[in-house]
Amino acid sequence: MRHSLTYLLLLMLVVACKPTVPSEYIQPDDMEDILYDYHLALAMSRQKGGSDLDYNRTLYIQSVFKKYGVTEAEFDSSLVYYYSHAYRLKDIYSEVNQRLSDEANNLGVAVGDINRYSQYSTTGDTANIWNQQTDVMLIPRPTMNRFDFTVKVDSTFKKGDSFMFQYMSEYIWQSGSKDVTVCFVCKYEGDSIIQTVNHLSMDGTVQLRIPAYREKKLKEMRGFIYLSDNGDDSDIRKMMFISQIQLIRFHDNTIEDEETANDEPDTETPAQDSIQRGDNTRGAEPDTLRRRVSGGQHGLRPIPIDTRNGVHRVDAGPSGNKK
Repeated sequence: MRHSLTYLLLLMLVVACKPTVPSEYIQPDDMEDILYDYHLALAMSRQKGGSDLDYNRTLYIQSVFKKYGVTEAEFDSSLVYYYSHAYRLKDIYSEVNQRLSDEANNLGVAVGDINRYSQYSTTGDTANIWNQQTDVMLIPRPTMNRFDFTVKVDSTFKKGDSFMFQYMSEYIWQSGSKDVTVCFVCKYEGDSIIQTVNHLSMDGTVQLRIPAYREKKLKEMRGFIYLSDNGDDSDIRKMMFISQIQLIRFHDNTIEDEETANDEPDTETPAQDSIQRGDNTRGAEPDTLRRRVSGGQHGLRPIPIDTRNGVHRVDAGPSGNKK
């Protein structure tokens, strides 16, 4: 009983010491709801398109603020707080992303590229081999602007494997241009290195192809995602949330088939007629003798048969008198 009471007191102390969001800022649960509708509003403004994209975006976002009874200034000041406490914003965005995915499934939205490979395991000709964190929050500040990763390479990797790196991206970008660098470095047998780099700035599904190298097997794969501030070190809110990270591997079975065919011994045998012509040199002799003996062709006179001696074949040996 004493131990249970002690444990309960410690638990209450931990909960009491857990830092909370100051009351002057939007609380996490409310911020989650606002950000959920905020990104729905951004998606709706992009679908509407046209030359009034900025106007539509502002109109939809203002409707979200009106729905929750907050001003744009209150939203911005709260973002400043969460900007300095990125771990809180990452937790909020994880929930927002899950809600958006669930809503899409409930509405019967067709499976997109980001979900097409979710059913695959880590083995097989087509496999999702990503086994690290799938959600990342990046802020263009030192120690928070880069996500590095290393992919474990094992015996399931083969010559000619190609890869596709993909994720979902959402931004809160107050001003300025977006510049995200995604880099993959692949090291192959013989220390050959192939580097694939892309600069991206789009919302939604992002895909990066890593081409196949048919000559050598992969030994090491590593890479990073880097969010640049483009030289702007002010407190302007710039945040990028990455979710549903996947790395899809594709086997090229034609390479294995070619190598197997090249390794098989040559079991082809000469045709039966060739063997007979090569080995049956004496077997042709009686047929030749019959033609010479029978004659009667091409105007030749038949050789008379000497029934007294009983010898009817041509002796190919040295000539001589028979005793």
